[in-house]
Amino acid sequence: MDLAEIELFGTLMRVGTTVETARILGLSQPAVSARLKRLESRVGFSLFHRSGNRLEPSAEAQELYAETGAVFAAQT
Repeated sequence: MDLAEIELFGTLMRVGTTVETARILGLSQPAVSARLKRLESRVGFSLFHRSGNRLEPSAEAQELYAETGAVFAAQT
């Protein structure tokens, strides 16, 4: 994962929607969805389960978020 992907992933984990993530990162919602799709393809597993307009983190996403916690702490 590069820093842009880490920022996207961390923001999605914190806010839970592509719309709010787009607003925070200054992107369009379709751009966030496309980047998430590419990221999931790169890591080889689904990071989120879609539930209406909310994203529920998968078990793998929760593990990845815990492992990269230092990066997210430094980001804030």
